[in-house]
Amino acid sequence: MRGLKVFGLCIAAALLCGFVFAAMLHFYLPPSDGAYGLPIAKWLSDPFVFFGALYGGAVCGVLSFPFAYLGTLHRRLLTSALFVFGVVITEIVLATPFTGWGGLVGTVPAFGFALLVCQHSGWKWFA
Repeated sequence: MRGLKVFGLCIAAALLCGFVFAAMLHFYLPPSDGAYGLPIAKWLSDPFVFFGALYGGAVCGVLSFPFAYLGTLHRRLLTSALFVFGVVITEIVLATPFTGWGGLVGTVPAFGFALLVCQHSGWKWFA
């Protein structure tokens, strides 16, 4: 049963991260870009943006599941999941304006770092 919870959390968090990443990319478009200044509903209605975030998030969620499951094994799931999600979202929000697509690449080490902290920190929050 725990595996299904972790799987659902991975998919939901990865989808949300995918849409946050797409939003961060949109907010920092150069003025010469055709999508610059468009409202959120307009650029989200673009099938490339919407399905890219949707499918990319789903694939990332499936790929992250085994690592998340093993990284939170014998740990409190809620606090661990919130911590990992918070670290990854923070990385996306802080790195994407400066590195563009590098903000997406940086989520992998941020995810790994957060799981290592959950597993090996000894903090009471995760025990």
